[in-house]
Amino acid sequence: MKKTFGILFTICLLLFSCTKSADNTERKSDLSNYDFNGQIKSVKSELFNLIIEKDTFKIGEKINSLAFDRNSLLEFNELGNLTSIKEFLYNGKVIKEDIYTYDKNDLLIKRKEIDNYGKGSFLDFEFKYDSKDSLTSVLISSDGFKRTLKIERDSNNRPIKRETIQNDTVQLTYSVEYDQNDNLISESQFRYKNIPVKLIERSFNSKNLKEKEKIIEYRTWDTIRVENEYLYNNNNQLIVEKFNVENDSTFDEIKNKYHKNGKLKESIIVMGENEFAITERNLYNENGDLTQRTVKTNDGKTNDVWSYDFKYDSENNWIEKIEFKNNKPLRIVKRTIEYYK
Repeated sequence: MKKTFGILFTICLLLFSCTKSADNTERKSDLSNYDFNGQIKSVKSELFNLIIEKDTFKIGEKINSLAFDRNSLLEFNELGNLTSIKEFLYNGKVIKEDIYTYDKNDLLIKRKEIDNYGKGSFLDFEFKYDSKDSLTSVLISSDGFKRTLKIERDSNNRPIKRETIQNDTVQLTYSVEYDQNDNLISESQFRYKNIPVKLIERSFNSKNLKEKEKIIEYRTWDTIRVENEYLYNNNNQLIVEKFNVENDSTFDEIKNKYHKNGKLKESIIVMGENEFAITERNLYNENGDLTQRTVKTNDGKTNDVWSYDFKYDSENNWIEKIEFKNNKPLRIVKRTIEYYK
């Protein structure tokens, strides 16, 4: 059940985070979302540990998936959209599988999630669209379980309301409002129809870039109030993000720098205060790939550096990633990429 609620939350974000993609021509393919280059047919990823040998190392045994790297097989159609995702254990056994089905207009109409862990389980998703190819409902079902997400749109075909319905009862209501420039200026989430869960208000500058955000989250025992602020450079790139702002001197912060090609070059995150403060510094190459991550605490108990070396193919997709921690080799991810001819 927890998995289902997580999926519902993800769908909710997808429905309302890209408000200007009601026009089907503006939708990105899955390949673009993965930042792959070229007309890819499949991507197979495999993880191996690394064994240190004097001044070098060698590839060891295959290992199970980790948080960010997976033993997986992604398959795409010729339009760049996913047709299946499989995740494997180190021994090759498939533990999870997603299957995607499209109509003649390449709109996603069905998705099946299969979880082979333990006794196994599945979730079926069925997507419905209006005459403008915009999503209007999602039916989620499994053994003895059915839930419907119903999406309401305004005269401009923008999503403005989403209801989660189960057993003819509205379990969750999610509504949004836009300004005259189509910026998402408010979000309201209610349990059933009138019990507040989360409220968000946003303001934008003259370039339609988000400047401030106020969030109120209603919990069982207390209410959380959060403010976030966003600053940009002359190229409209986000350079400072202040979050959990309490006053002018108490907040968490992210500072960004960029390569000349517009890709993120450096991101420094500072969270907490005094001896409890944690600083994370991430460095990226011009392809947008993370090459180094440093995490340290003000109390001196943590000071670790992860670094990543990449090897690329002729399409500039990486096919090998080696991970080090404090200069010691940890693991390698190998990718086999097949392209349409």
